[in-house]
Amino acid sequence: MIVKKLMTKRFCLSLGVALSVASVLVTHRGGPAPNLEGEGIMYVYYTSLCATPGDSRDCREVPQPVRPRFESMTACMAHADAALSREHDPRMMTSCLKQREG
Repeated sequence: MIVKKLMTKRFCLSLGVALSVASVLVTHRGGPAPNLEGEGIMYVYYTSLCATPGDSRDCREVPQPVRPRFESMTACMAHADAALSREHDPRMMTSCLKQREG
């Protein structure tokens, strides 16, 4: 009698949906998330010249035959700081962008 009261349409539908969601979650588990700082990630140094000092809205990339690449953001930013101190141009901006090696 108690089992008959529990076996309503709403209960059976809810149980079916819960089992479906659980089975999808269990069967579609992926591996660990890729490490964004792992192998194949390089930081590329870019230099830009802006129309107005400190305003990044109107800047153009300074063409370079080879862009310096670094293993870490820290190394790239150290290079950027050194380059800016050598230039003494307030319109110069630098950036280090993360790219996948390839």
